[in-house]
Amino acid sequence: MSGRIGIGIVGIGGISVIHEAAYQEDPRTKIVALCDTNKEVLKERAKQISVKAYESYQDLINDSEVEAIDVCLPHYLHHKVARYAIERGKNVQLEKPITMNYVDAVDLVNLAKEKGVKLSVSENTRFVKSYQQVKRLLVSGKIGEIWQVRTLIAGSEVERLSNKNGWIAKKEYGGGIVMDAGVHTFYLFKWLFGGLRSVQSILWNRIEGTEVEDNAIMYGILENGSQFQAQLSDTAQSPWTERLEIYGSGGAIISDQLSDPPLKIYNGWMDSEGEKVAEVEYNPAGWKAISIMDGIHDFVSAIVDDRPPTVDPSDAAYAVRIAEMAYSNSSMIQ
Repeated sequence: MSGRIGIGIVGIGGISVIHEAAYQEDPRTKIVALCDTNKEVLKERAKQISVKAYESYQDLINDSEVEAIDVCLPHYLHHKVARYAIERGKNVQLEKPITMNYVDAVDLVNLAKEKGVKLSVSENTRFVKSYQQVKRLLVSGKIGEIWQVRTLIAGSEVERLSNKNGWIAKKEYGGGIVMDAGVHTFYLFKWLFGGLRSVQSILWNRIEGTEVEDNAIMYGILENGSQFQAQLSDTAQSPWTERLEIYGSGGAIISDQLSDPPLKIYNGWMDSEGEKVAEVEYNPAGWKAISIMDGIHDFVSAIVDDRPPTVDPSDAAYAVRIAEMAYSNSSMIQ
C-alpha cells in the first residue's frame, strides 16, 4: 500500500482512547473519522484530533478515505457494524468478543475470507509480554507434562454495573463477565493448550439488581487432558490484573501482573525461590494498555504486509463458542 491507511473508529467510549492512541503513534496510519451517537462528546473528540465526525456508522464506513474500521461498540452491535463494513470491502478490527454468539462470529469470519479483507479481534491476551514468554516456555517443555492450570481475571466494574441504564449491566446488550472477560481466558486456553474438552461454571451477582453475572468460577478439562479452574471478577477493588498458574510434571510457571517480577518459573517442589524471567518487566499500570496497542499495530501490519493478523478471528469465534457452553453448563448463586 502507498500512503497512510485511513482509519475510522466507530464508538468512542473508554476503550477507544487506547485504540486512538495506537493509531496516532503508528506512522502507517491516520485517523480520518470518528463515529458515535453522543453528539456532544463526538464533536469535542473529533475537534481535538481534527477529524470528521459521523453520527451514523454507515456514513463513516462509506467514506472513501476510510480504509479500515475499528469497532469499539457494545457487544450486541459488533456483528451488524462489522458485517456492513466487510461487505463494502473494508478491513475491520473488532473489540472482543468478536460477536455475542458463535453463529454470527463464523458469519464474519467466512465473509471476510470471501471479500478478501483483514478481520482481527482486539484479543490483547496474545500480546501480553508475560503470556508470550509462557508460550515459549511451554513449547520448550520447560516444566514437562502439564497437569493443572488456574487463571484469574479481576478488576472493578462496580461503578458501571451500578448504573442500571448502562449497556454493560444488561444481558441483551452483551453484558456479563463470562462473555466480556471469559473470552480472554478461553482464547488463552486455545492458544497455549489447544482448547477445552469441557467447561462448567458457577455464576453470581455481587452487585444487587443487575441482569448479568459479575463473578464466575469455571472449571473443566483442557484439550491436553489437564484440569483447569478459571475465576473472573468484576468486583475486585484492585488494579486490573490477570494471573496464570501452570503446574507440570517438572515444575510450575506463575504469571501475575501485580507481582514483581510478573513471571517466574519454579524448577520442582524444592525450588522455593523460583527463577525470574527477565524479558518481562513489572508494569502493573501499563501492561494492559500496551498489549492492546500492540494488537492494533499488528492489525495495521497485517494490512500493510498483506498477511493474516496474528489473532486468527476463528480463534476469537472459538472463544465465544466456549462462552456459550459456559453459560449453558452453569448454575447461578442467588
